[in-house]
Amino acid sequence: MSWRKKSLLLSVLCLALLTGCDETTPQQESVKHEVVLTTVKMDEPTTVYKNSETASDNVHIRWAKKTLGVDIRTQWSAPVEDYDMKLRLMLSSDDPLPDVFSSKVMDTTNQFLTSGKVLDAGEAFDQYASPTWKAAMAEVPEAWQPFTENGKRMAIPIITEQVSQAVLWIRKDWLDKLGLEAPRNLDELEQIMKAFTYDDPDGNGLKDTYGIDFAIKDQYLASPTGDISWVFGAYGALPEIWGEDGKGQLMYGSIQPEIKKALLRLRSWQSKGYMGNNVALQDFSQVNENVIAGKVGIVAGPRWFADYPVKQLIARDSQAEFIPNPIPTGPDGTAGRLAGNSYSAALLISKDISEEALQAFFKYQNYLYEATVTDDPFFLSAYQNGYDYVLKQDGSINSESSTIPGGKVNTSKYTLFSQYASYPSRFKDAILKLGKGEQLNAYDRAVFFSMGVDPNNPDELPVTQADVVEATQEKIDQRNLFQGPATKIMRSRNTYLQKMELDTFNSIIYGEQPIEAFDDFVKKWLKSGGKQMTDEVNEWYRSIQSQ
Repeated sequence: MSWRKKSLLLSVLCLALLTGCDETTPQQESVKHEVVLTTVKMDEPTTVYKNSETASDNVHIRWAKKTLGVDIRTQWSAPVEDYDMKLRLMLSSDDPLPDVFSSKVMDTTNQFLTSGKVLDAGEAFDQYASPTWKAAMAEVPEAWQPFTENGKRMAIPIITEQVSQAVLWIRKDWLDKLGLEAPRNLDELEQIMKAFTYDDPDGNGLKDTYGIDFAIKDQYLASPTGDISWVFGAYGALPEIWGEDGKGQLMYGSIQPEIKKALLRLRSWQSKGYMGNNVALQDFSQVNENVIAGKVGIVAGPRWFADYPVKQLIARDSQAEFIPNPIPTGPDGTAGRLAGNSYSAALLISKDISEEALQAFFKYQNYLYEATVTDDPFFLSAYQNGYDYVLKQDGSINSESSTIPGGKVNTSKYTLFSQYASYPSRFKDAILKLGKGEQLNAYDRAVFFSMGVDPNNPDELPVTQADVVEATQEKIDQRNLFQGPATKIMRSRNTYLQKMELDTFNSIIYGEQPIEAFDDFVKKWLKSGGKQMTDEVNEWYRSIQSQ
């Protein structure tokens, strides 16, 4: 028996007192004994601090220390574009890892999983996670698959509720000005793109707008805002993911013949000026900037597109309005879009974490999960009040930014992993009830407030409308069916294969190569490791079918 297992067994009684794993509401009392828990943090662009607060010192961090006795110390924070590089440098150094941290880039995550420097997180989860957290995780068992090495779950998936598949956001004020209706298919969409590009929809007399925008820098399906998957889905195949071929075998989407038709359509849009000239160089942040600048009329994105960047656009142009629309169909009525993974990142735990810090981490995370099952909407008000909303003495709240001193901010971004605790089914049920105008009960309201959302705030209406639109098209969702750790060929050849794919697709879209370059790419991909990688992927797929 390992020292870790012995320690776990010896601390069962202590843990029962510490984690509060039953379904009762934990008591919000100041604790005398504090445990240091170290981490590093990504500075997401949507995170806003006020009152001179920072990632390492804010209302949530102070609450965790005072109420739970968990002293979260952020060793460093970095913006999105630098965070992954700093993780890699951290791994290659001889310095101890922080106690807990997250990784969103799979190649980097895989390096940690096989480094010998992280804990068997699944064992710790089984021992310490609360019934609520376990129930939420049980809804998405496939989320563990990418982080399992030799039968051990080396990272805990940071799960998400999967209500953020792309819908098509269109400038309604531009539609109204030009007398246009929302599109049902690609042909109708193309007419709208033409008008948004050449008919001066913003009325300023300048040729400074265009129809649609995408974010395909580095990968075609990497961006939530500026999603391009649905264009390929209209022809029946999505690039960069693995799907079934109808015979129980996995096949790589990017080499399917349907991709060629989608590339031809995109090349047509590019040549006609309907989409931005720099899509191959854009990530989602650049697309957001283009939206805020009022340049673009159509963007595919998730539910939270209505919060960011649309609210920032409205702040500079009060007449601007984006509305959510269903994904349009292709020439034969087909529609498809990428369905996001059931996880947003990997939660990694240092193998050198102390037993006390390990238990403190689970105490913290278990507490946040209780906010998803309580009937108290203000379960987390000790740090949300004055930030996400203002709680008044009569029990009512104000959640409009103008009524909150210093403005409204989302404190879920202040949490250890910049995300509220996700319980997929409870969130989806509550969100759809709100979107359909149904009566909410206390548990529904508590779920919303655990996210920092006031369901009575009219500003949330576009988000919930998007949820309903998204839910009506669940049948078009296509998921990457390969969710295992990187295969041998992936680790040695995938970077080269991905670059070849990206260069080929971009050159076709920009008219630098003929469409026949796609056929050459497929042959080269298969000969350069793709065939072996397909065999490895299917070996993994067969292995999970028998589990």
